[in-house]
Amino acid sequence: MNDVLLPDAHLTYPHCNGFLEGGERVALTRYDPDAVRVVSVRWRDADPDADRDERILHELAPDVIGGQNLQWFDIARDTDRLALVNNNVLLAADAGGALEPVWRPPAGLIPDHLVSLTPDGERIVLGAAAEDGSVYSVWEVEVSTGAATCLLEKTWWANHVTRSPFDERWIAFSHEGTATQTPDRVWALHPDKAPNGVCVLDQYAVSDAPGVFVAVGHERWAHHDLAVLAVAYGDSVAGPRGLYLAYPDGRPPRLVAAGERYWHCDISRDGRFAVVDTTGPSDRPGRGWQDADGVSDVLLVDLADLADGGGGGGGGGARRIARTTGPGHPWHPHPVFSPDGSAVFYNHCGEVRGAAVVRL
Repeated sequence: MNDVLLPDAHLTYPHCNGFLEGGERVALTRYDPDAVRVVSVRWRDADPDADRDERILHELAPDVIGGQNLQWFDIARDTDRLALVNNNVLLAADAGGALEPVWRPPAGLIPDHLVSLTPDGERIVLGAAAEDGSVYSVWEVEVSTGAATCLLEKTWWANHVTRSPFDERWIAFSHEGTATQTPDRVWALHPDKAPNGVCVLDQYAVSDAPGVFVAVGHERWAHHDLAVLAVAYGDSVAGPRGLYLAYPDGRPPRLVAAGERYWHCDISRDGRFAVVDTTGPSDRPGRGWQDADGVSDVLLVDLADLADGGGGGGGGGARRIARTTGPGHPWHPHPVFSPDGSAVFYNHCGEVRGAAVVRL
């Protein structure tokens, strides 16, 4: 049974933090015709009829991204400060406070809607793009002063900017684009060790087909190590497909779970488990979107049992914990662990649409 916490509400983006008050509450986004609301609810009570104590945290004007009204946010792990971009302005709010403008980018610069706070909430990193698409950049903004520093520029589409939860000096970003046409998806920068950025995963080197790269994406940086978990998609021409752990410090990447339909991923804070959603039923032959029939499964993957690529795809150390579907953003399942690893949250679309939880 899908325990939908709040109908018509979705989680923030998977590599952002949506939990507050020590993980006891989860923040969600809801849409009304005239407003966007960020709300929070209690989640631990397993009774589906329990009072979730819905609280409105912030109310915003609609913000259209690519023809859709989408709103994501990040919450500082230690202070519950919240940050988001709305209508090209970076906003932040202390716990219980109102959103205030922090940074208005210079004319001609469009901020990305995915932001990342330091654990103390003092600094925010985010991507930005020139209006003509000629330059993409990574910025750091100091909340107390609004001072903004450009950390890096690229002439290709760089986005998905996020800090490493293990070492906040490492800032990750992605070479965005069609995965099957992008051989260098996963990047990171460091002020001393990689000021111009470094590609973290050599997609040609891990391939089993000479001269053909493995198509990867939807990476998630780990809390327990300076490492990133990335999905090698079922649509990749080359394999092995599944979940890779890669490292910016020179350690070789590892295939830690084989799977032919993995789509998005998260990793528990102790590094023991991953959770993925799928491009089709995990118990059906095929890979990628073959015979998907609109189904997306949520799988719990034991990374210890699947070390070096054993099992996967719904068998071995992978266990299905939910079944849903995967329409367009913001309604991708996007599963994530609770901070204590005791539950998995995902966006569910069925008879009732909303943010759902599975208690492990």
